Amino acid sequence: MKIPRLLTGMVALALCFGPAISHAQTRYGAQPTGNSVKVDGTSSLHDWEMESKLIGGFLELGAGVQLDPAQTDIPGIQGNIVPAKARVLIPVEQLKSKADHLPEVMDNLMKKTMKADDFKMIIYTLSELSFKGPHVAGKPFEFDSKGELAIAGVTNKVSFPITIEPMDGGKIKISGTAPVKMTDYKVDPPAPNFGLGMMKCGDDVKIIFEWVLQKKP
Repeated sequence: MKIPRLLTGMVALALCFGPAISHAQTRYGAQPTGNSVKVDGTSSLHDWEMESKLIGGFLELGAGVQLDPAQTDIPGIQGNIVPAKARVLIPVEQLKSKADHLPEVMDNLMKKTMKADDFKMIIYTLSELSFKGPHVAGKPFEFDSKGELAIAGVTNKVSFPITIEPMDGGKIKISGTAPVKMTDYKVDPPAPNFGLGMMKCGDDVKIIFEWVLQKKP
């Protein structure tokens, strides 16, 4: 696997989806390190987890919006709505099982179940970001997010809370948990056969992420 080539492709895809950069706005681009995305689920035998370190995409904040960790408010917003655009790209094939026993079985099954050959990315598009103020100085900013989540070729509206933590060097870290039902995306919960009986996975999963982005000049 050649990560640089994959990252190049993800950046190109983000640019195709994303709007032209405005100099009045602040744009943050995904970084190749410091990220974590986990898919946590349950089954008839035990809980399971898949993880990747690769998240692509961008966040763009409107003119005048500043995330100052020392302030209780956010300049540049109207009411509690933050003018923002974002696109998140998660390569399905990079999600790997954390199982101690035969992880490659779960990897292959999940890839097939999520139709990874046809739909290579989990894609999230932000439609609304609302500030849950006031902000506590020195803590991450808290928001409610609304958007559209595309998995295996099916797109649904979703909403979940996130936090944004300003970091040194013009970086930010966005964290959150998105609850998902696999059947809402026409994905049948996996049922791998491990010899002693079939493990039936539950419908409900959680996508848990920490996403690091860098401010662009």
